[in-house]
Amino acid sequence: MLPRSTLAIVGKSQATRDVQQLVNEALGATHDILAADNVEHLRSLLGGDPLALVTVTVHEDGLAPDHPLLELISEPGFEYTRVMVLTTTPEIAGLDALTDMGRLDMLVFTPAIKAEALLHNIQQQLNRYWYMRGKHDPSIAGTFALPEVTELDVGLTDQEIISRIIKAADMHLGYQPRLTFPPGVYLTKEGHYVEEVIFALSGQVLLQRFTDAGDIVMHHASTGHVIGLLALASNRVGFFTARTTTEVVAVQLPTEQVDYLIRQEPELARLFNILFVRSYDRRLRRAEDIQIEQHELTAQLEDERARLTAALRNLEAARRELMSQARFASLGELAAGVAHELNNPMAAIERTAAHLAEDVEGLIASSPNRRWRDATSHALEAARSSHAVSTKEARALRRELTEVTGDRALAQRWVLAGLHDAEFAKQVRANRKLEYETVEHAASIGTALRNLSTASTRITQLVASLRAYARPDGDPVTDVDLHQSIEDTLQLIAHKLRGVEVKRDFAELPHVTCTPGQIAQVWTNLISNAAEAIEESGKGSTITIRTCAPKPGWVRVEVIDDGPGIPLERIDKLFEPRFTTKNGEVRFGMGIGLSICRGIVSAHHGTIELTSSTNGTCATVGLPIDGPHTHDEGDTP
Repeated sequence: MLPRSTLAIVGKSQATRDVQQLVNEALGATHDILAADNVEHLRSLLGGDPLALVTVTVHEDGLAPDHPLLELISEPGFEYTRVMVLTTTPEIAGLDALTDMGRLDMLVFTPAIKAEALLHNIQQQLNRYWYMRGKHDPSIAGTFALPEVTELDVGLTDQEIISRIIKAADMHLGYQPRLTFPPGVYLTKEGHYVEEVIFALSGQVLLQRFTDAGDIVMHHASTGHVIGLLALASNRVGFFTARTTTEVVAVQLPTEQVDYLIRQEPELARLFNILFVRSYDRRLRRAEDIQIEQHELTAQLEDERARLTAALRNLEAARRELMSQARFASLGELAAGVAHELNNPMAAIERTAAHLAEDVEGLIASSPNRRWRDATSHALEAARSSHAVSTKEARALRRELTEVTGDRALAQRWVLAGLHDAEFAKQVRANRKLEYETVEHAASIGTALRNLSTASTRITQLVASLRAYARPDGDPVTDVDLHQSIEDTLQLIAHKLRGVEVKRDFAELPHVTCTPGQIAQVWTNLISNAAEAIEESGKGSTITIRTCAPKPGWVRVEVIDDGPGIPLERIDKLFEPRFTTKNGEVRFGMGIGLSICRGIVSAHHGTIELTSSTNGTCATVGLPIDGPHTHDEGDTP
């Protein structure tokens, strides 16, 4: 017996009124039947009472997406309300929203209503309403009848159904022998004709398919206890190969005997149908599980493939990195040889330049003419010690010398020779025994000596810098001057710094223990990267190198550029092997990757970090003063 329930019949059509009358006459004594013109009218009639069932009448267009009924059943208190749709047409659309909500509980074609069936279905819908409410409200559980079970739900297990079938077979066909099969017996074979149905009373049977890749197990736990039943619906041709995996006790019935039993006891047809549906359901669920597993495995394989692809890229980058390091090692050996070969000739050139200067001075000093001797000696020394002048200064000097000498071309040559003193030119003009050309030749000799000394000094400095690179992996050296290390680097990469102003903001630093060649590689990379960023972007013009001692026992070097900066999402990736922001191009040269820089700095127990904005980038290197004292201690990772 159901508790008293509230039912609402919504609508004004004649079909709706017919249903109202039918339901009211049949159920009005035991339930509250509400007749409402529309949903708003229904709200006013309810007054807060729970609604067990509501009907709504629709035509071929169904319910509009904004129909008030959809809003009503979405509200709290109406989550269990059953919805019955009455349609006046045999074909209908527009119920998709109701279906998506899972609330289309019953559909009735009003011109073909069967009163008895309609009332029975309404009773069942009320049963479901109270059953769903009872599941969430134990206080009303047991006050109503449970919903009817389906014809395929008999409340028996597969083994109980098989026992009933075997009992019927023993009664109508005589006792059926129980067969015992050891593991490994083929009960049916794929593609072969199936003439018997085998009922497994105990044991396990697997179902497999033969493929070019080998035998594939399709079902084991999902096989069930009846073998050959599905073949009865597929022209008796076996779809699977059935093989025992444990000892199996079974009863075998030819298909003709199965037909005979069904004729004797028609109720057995229902039991066979239940076994058939259950078997199909288990295998279908297993097939769905396999499909999900296949999808998951495919996704895992895609992830593995992506990881393998990334690993391959990393390996290729590592290979290029090793090639770069090998080239760099070759460059170091070459630098060592070049430095050794250049060292002695350059020492000879420097000595020769010094002797030549002394000889020229001695030659001038041997002249008996004191004025000539003083003038040429002054011109020689003035040219040797002269410095470069700006274009504006050179123009002013030319005007002054032209006024003295009266020769614009001569004035130009004097300026180029390093003679910038107009008073000296007046003294030469006043000396009748001294010509401008003689002073010019003396100045040219001085300029040549100055250029020779400058060039030899420059080459000597480059050789010294190359020596620092020659053995980057040598043992650490104490008492290393980082400022000199930076200056050596600037000497080596001067060709990359054309058009870039390098500012030095050096504090007083203690000398450190490090591997000079490795640390020089770090400066080379950081300064080269800054210069390339400025050159390639066209933004910025200055690199500032700042040093300080932020705390006892530590020094800090900052390389700051005013270039375009690096996007934040790329900062962390810059320390990956061979990551580059240069359009994917991997460049080999004096610089090395930032990953190697970090390895070198880490091996020296230091730190390296990058910060960047649209105003430029700052690379900060921190090093302990007391670094690694052996090569093994400072091995780069």
